[in-house]
Parts: sequence; structure tokens; C-alpha cells
Amino acid sequence: MAKKIDKAVFDTGPLIHLNEVELLRVLKLFKLIFITGEVVEELSKNRALYAEVKQVMNIKPLQLKSMYKDMSKLLIEKYGIDFAESSSIALSIQEKTGLFITDDLDARTVAKSLNIEVHGTLGLIARAYREKIISEETAIGKINELHEKSSLFITKDLVERIIKDIKSYKGK
Repeated sequence: MAKKIDKAVFDTGPLIHLNEVELLRVLKLFKLIFITGEVVEELSKNRALYAEVKQVMNIKPLQLKSMYKDMSKLLIEKYGIDFAESSSIALSIQEKTGLFITDDLDARTVAKSLNIEVHGTLGLIARAYREKIISEETAIGKINELHEKSSLFITKDLVERIIKDIKSYKGK
């Protein structure tokens, strides 16, 4: 049985990208997923996606406390990241999750500078494979599909590196 991660804060991107390749089941890696109101707003633009995400997982929308709203605004001003990413980083700190899931490179850099562990869609797929939620064949197929058909921008080099890591995983 997969070892579940207690909690994480998600940005919109990974939820959209996992949905694009019909792989929302990897969210089963988490006991609890927090999202901000801004992420809810972005997801709500696609009601079917939001309904499906909520059905698959224990997603808990949370509002930022005043101090963390201010932090979010400062992150926007200082680093130029957008509101969904800045509020998600602030929520990671507010809820002490220590884990932020995003595919946005600038948001990843900011979160890491604040000592928050960051992973993206590709890392979730690799982890889901290691935890036996999906097969090696599914993991590799979905990573290729993300590269070829989704809205996620990833380089062929990164795709090849992740696939190599999956194929060389020894805990099979």
C-alpha cells in the first residue's frame, strides 16, 4: 500500500495537467491537499475539473490569515509571481505543510528560497509509480503524453531524464 504524504499545498497547474492526461488518481498520494481561494477560482473556470478534483481527493480550500495575505502581496511585489502562486506559497507557510506542488518555475524558485520543498507534476507521477499507484508503463506513457499533448511546457531532456529515473528505480 502506498505511503501517503500527510499534507501539501497545490497550485492550479499540476491539477490541470494531471487532469489533461487523465491521471488525477495520483492525488491519492496525499491524505490532505490544501488550496487557496485563488486556486479554487482558477479551477472553477472549469467546473467539471473542479468537481472531479474534489471527488478524487480530500481537497480543503483555505483562506489566508491577514498576516499571510500581506506575505502573499509582498511575494508578488518582490518576485513578480502571480497571485495564485504567491497565495499558495503563503498558505504553505501558514499551514506548515513544508510541501508545495507547482509547475511554475518562478514559484518553485521562490518557495525553495523560503525552505519549502517543491515538486511538480512529473515528480508526482514518478512518486505514484514508486508507491505502486500506477504501473511503469502508465507512468512513462503519461509523462510522454504530458510532453506531447498537455499545456505543461517541459523539455524533451527533462522527459528523458524522468523516464530514465523511472526505468532505473530499484524498489520494483
